[in-house]
Amino acid sequence: MMHLGIESLSNPLLLAKRKVQRSTMASSYDRRGGNHDWSNYIRREGRAAVMMESEGPGCITRIWTADPQKGTVRIFIDRSPNPAIECPFAELFDLLPLSQGIGGESPENYARSKAEALPMGHTSYCPIPFQHHCKVTIEPEDDYLYYHVNATLFPPGTRIESFDVGKSLDTEPVREAKAVLDNWDSGKPIVDMSHAKNRAFELAPGEEMTLLDHAGAGILKGLHLALRTDMPAHELAHIRENLWLVAHFDDDEPRDASVRAPIGPMFLDYGQEPKPHSLFLGRNGAGEYYCYFPMPHHRKAHVRLVNRSVLPVKLMSAVLHQPEKEIDEDLFRFRARWHTETPYGPDHRDYEGLACRLLNLDGYDNVEFLYAFGAGHFVGCGFNADMSDGPTDRAAGEGDEMFFVDDDPRLTMYGTGAEDYVNDAWGIRGYVGPLSGDAIGGEWGTNVQIYGYRLHVADPVPFIRKGRFTIEHGTGNNCSGHYKSVAYWYMDPSLTRTRIEEIRWEEIRTGKRKMNDPE
Repeated sequence: MMHLGIESLSNPLLLAKRKVQRSTMASSYDRRGGNHDWSNYIRREGRAAVMMESEGPGCITRIWTADPQKGTVRIFIDRSPNPAIECPFAELFDLLPLSQGIGGESPENYARSKAEALPMGHTSYCPIPFQHHCKVTIEPEDDYLYYHVNATLFPPGTRIESFDVGKSLDTEPVREAKAVLDNWDSGKPIVDMSHAKNRAFELAPGEEMTLLDHAGAGILKGLHLALRTDMPAHELAHIRENLWLVAHFDDDEPRDASVRAPIGPMFLDYGQEPKPHSLFLGRNGAGEYYCYFPMPHHRKAHVRLVNRSVLPVKLMSAVLHQPEKEIDEDLFRFRARWHTETPYGPDHRDYEGLACRLLNLDGYDNVEFLYAFGAGHFVGCGFNADMSDGPTDRAAGEGDEMFFVDDDPRLTMYGTGAEDYVNDAWGIRGYVGPLSGDAIGGEWGTNVQIYGYRLHVADPVPFIRKGRFTIEHGTGNNCSGHYKSVAYWYMDPSLTRTRIEEIRWEEIRTGKRKMNDPE
């Protein structure tokens, strides 16, 4: 059975499975590489404009827009002359389940977004599968429309039950996904940690503590960490970036851990308010950091905390690990990697002038969240853009996300801005969602900081040879600043040619080791 994406909400282990599909995104990005990223369409058909068109088999996995207030949207499935969905764009997100946001630029929505901590972008993760073909249009053509339409494309010959408005809005995967989101809304986690192993300990500066050391196959299903909450804010900030989580699985090299990140950013906490508490990562109501990304391993797992701070750290941990005799070879290895970068830009201050007229399509100077070689799939990131020491923050939030997959232009994804990437719109006021969120600190023009996260659970981005996931530092890379991020992805370990693997294959080649000899 081919999964459409949302099944990973109720069965997280599916996130780790090898992906045979490819991902695409149609958007209103500026085709010249500038900041005119609205109302750019594939083509016109009479009074209508085509937003997205794709051959099947495939599935629309996400629809986002900043302002769905104008026009009629039509979604045509399998070249039928009659649309499977036809309604005012403003009503589409009421029709589709798994939708969020208030949508539309207006004083009332600005006030409501800030007061209720809601995203102004309208987003739906309702799957819309198609066997042969899919086309999305808007009529009449909207002259001020920002949009994204993400889709998964399956291998030729895959059988998909095409979307039917009478049946597809209430399938079992949709109901299960809705139940997961309802549980999240009520504070119930997706992983039951009642059988986790708990311990309390203290780490002196320079010390480390092993949280899990297992020989054999298994799956790390959940991890909780709780710091003292009575520390001064500056001490907590210091520990947040200097207490590191490090995890090695199977044949990871000592200097190439699968997980290597400070615990704050690892759990989406860069010091912002409100604190993120997504489905898979964040900080819960009890003040505990948590991670529910499944981490399968075939031969061994070693997870530890390393105190790189100058302070002693008292904390509690809970580890939920499930030993197995063996696990599916198609379960990839979880990876999480911390990255910090201080890019420079021309720092133009004229928003209506040069600041928004810089052109960038190749993404060469973008901030990199991830640059991975081999086969895998990207499942999300968290980031912080600190502009407090830069000459200007003009157009800082207009930096577009750009995903470059396998050097294939057909798979390149161009977005329309940082707040749009995290399912918000018209600036950032701060919200926390199950799959995305954002926050802002300081003041524009003086010391602004931008925070965001998005988890690609229903819409992972697979790559076969390499994946490069980036964002502009301001539109056209205008702004200097300090960027911090953690990327999350799953990787095929057989295609990561580490030195240990090369040594093993050399021993096999020279006869010092047999093919199936244990390590």
